[in-house]
Amino acid sequence: MLTLASSDFVKCYVQHSAPAMRADLLEVIEMMELIAPEAELVSNLGIPYFQQNASWLYGVAARSDHLCVYFSDLSVLYPFASRLPHVQFGDDCLIIHRLDDININVLAELFGQIKVHFLLKHRESLALIQ
Repeated sequence: MLTLASSDFVKCYVQHSAPAMRADLLEVIEMMELIAPEAELVSNLGIPYFQQNASWLYGVAARSDHLCVYFSDLSVLYPFASRLPHVQFGDDCLIIHRLDDININVLAELFGQIKVHFLLKHRESLALIQ
């Protein structure tokens, strides 16, 4: 099985990002894959993002001096604000300037919470349909 790091789209996206952001970008993508290995990497928005059950879970966009991490459920972000003091919360994303400035374990926990909320929400939706 190919890892995302060897995906042609990911390679190209990382290569075309700012050199200063490449390692952080790849680490965030790999972390997302690790947290949700059953999710599918999709690229039709022009950024690496993951979807499951035809709905998007999370994704990341590289900018010249930061990463924008997008989530399917923004309400999960706010309890993490005090635990991620060196990130900014945008209107629809989390802005990371340097991964070295934040606690990676807290970021991984946030990705895990996003996945849990996503799965619970979709389970409830399926139960209502049945």
